[in-house]
Amino acid sequence: ENHSSRRVCCESDNPGVFSMGFFCGLVGALVLGIVSASPSAPVQLHLALGYTPSTMAVAWATYDTSAPGPGSVTWSLSSDLSSSSTATGDVRPFTVDKGRVWYTHTANMTGLKPSTRYFYQVTSANGEKSKVYSYKTQPDATTIHTDLPNVHLIFGDMGASHAFTLCSTCTGNSSVCDSTTCASANQSAGLISEIAKSNHIVHTGDFAYNLEDEGGTVGDQFMVNIEQVAANVPYMTSIGNHEDNAGNIAHYTERFRHMPSNSGFVTTSNTPSTAPNNWYFSWDAGLVHYIAMSTELYFGVKSDPAGTLKAQYEFIEADLQKANANRANVPWIVVHGHRSIYCSCDGDCDASAIIVRDGIVGQYGMEELFFKYGVDFFFNGHEHDYERSWPVYKSQTDQSNVNPKGTIYVVTGAAGSKEMHEPFTRAQPKWSALRSNTFGYSKMTVYNHTHVHWQQIQTDPTLFGPELYGRVVDDTWVIQNNHGPFSKDDPPSGWCPKEGCSSGVSYDHWLPLLDLDTSSDHTHAASAFAGKEYELIAKYREQQGDGQWKRTEVHLLAKAQAALGGTLIWEDVHEDGNSDGKWANETWVRS
Repeated sequence: ENHSSRRVCCESDNPGVFSMGFFCGLVGALVLGIVSASPSAPVQLHLALGYTPSTMAVAWATYDTSAPGPGSVTWSLSSDLSSSSTATGDVRPFTVDKGRVWYTHTANMTGLKPSTRYFYQVTSANGEKSKVYSYKTQPDATTIHTDLPNVHLIFGDMGASHAFTLCSTCTGNSSVCDSTTCASANQSAGLISEIAKSNHIVHTGDFAYNLEDEGGTVGDQFMVNIEQVAANVPYMTSIGNHEDNAGNIAHYTERFRHMPSNSGFVTTSNTPSTAPNNWYFSWDAGLVHYIAMSTELYFGVKSDPAGTLKAQYEFIEADLQKANANRANVPWIVVHGHRSIYCSCDGDCDASAIIVRDGIVGQYGMEELFFKYGVDFFFNGHEHDYERSWPVYKSQTDQSNVNPKGTIYVVTGAAGSKEMHEPFTRAQPKWSALRSNTFGYSKMTVYNHTHVHWQQIQTDPTLFGPELYGRVVDDTWVIQNNHGPFSKDDPPSGWCPKEGCSSGVSYDHWLPLLDLDTSSDHTHAASAFAGKEYELIAKYREQQGDGQWKRTEVHLLAKAQAALGGTLIWEDVHEDGNSDGKWANETWVRS
């Protein structure tokens, strides 16, 4: 998401320090740490699942001064790569960045055994080699029952800088958060702690902030940063609004062109312009069928021949039909994209979410399609917060995750970016089970055909101490014994447990700063103010007037600048001002 005209940002000469609650993005020239032995070395390795469990795809980049050969990948059951197999890759230039041409490569490792760990190494055309990495293949029907549970990680909106979810030593004053940076981090938390345990990663759009920035070098650094994870765990994607313009969409399409596209081709501003369509596509991962979609097609993005809203909608419906026919083998269905369908943070939830949910002039609405075919989950980013719904259809909900009668919608766009947190400016709706505007990622553990364990892991250094990095802030089970289309004769209708309906939990980082956090576990469930921060701001403006409100803003900006130094820019990230005016009694401290 981007509200580029509004935010408080501050520079600091103290690495890793963020003023409490002020959530300052560090502004200034990016210091990129991209170092390679030579321009021909294979770098930025990242995996993607193949069309079947017997294939794993790898992509990488080189920066040769002239067109290189395709390079190759070698893989083996042994870490020393003995008794190995080798496949030649393919290569093409990337021509969009001003003042440079570089090269993207892909290759497929084939003939793999399911549920098996392999080791691999990429070699460039002139013989330069990458590190040796390893991955575990996906299960198939013969191994799935011994392979379970499977762990899938989901998040959106992670930049090159402020990539807090990668590891605890990522900061906002540098875009560098590579394996060297993370070597000194807490190894038991963050994405780096999940490498050996997870089967699969989904990044729901908004990469790097932005892939094309600084002549494409921000994109380079982002890919270097995620290599420590993505070279070991399949890193699946969908496209975000920060990949909307010509340059960024070309970067996304080419850098992730090894996705298992099954939806035709798109064209971009790159030369060559045609690439496999990774804007929307589908695949199976164990017991879960995934569909990646482009919510950006609702907002003006398009490409011939396949990159149209009509083509996407028709593909998703046909794919859902096939997925439903296969539910005895792959029971869970997940759709993911970038923008929300249900959310409660700000104006996006009254505008773009409605467009994706209901369609354009009554066409191509996703909610009706999801209900018709029994989609279990929709995951998205865009809002820099986390919010999990109860099963919901047309804003009606049942407060139970046992045999849901509608789709569960999860916003998980808080992996970390320079745009920082997304505060809540709307009252928490009845369909919202839990929302939190702290940084983190989601973890879906698939136990079997009927049980999924869902968690949200906090990775937020801006307000919370290091001992809280990696704590679980949402923990629930979803049990579905009746996979298949939902019924309009029995939709969610407001059901509550026998003890009565409960209000959703709103975990808001504003509350402890205002001394309003009355809960012992800091989840704010017991606070009388939980989910009502917007009311405090409204009352302030009502009582003091907008003139005093503006004077307060100016005063707080000067106070922060005096304490923290650097150049500050005020950005009010809410339409109703929820992000500003809360710091009158706050002490700004360098630590």
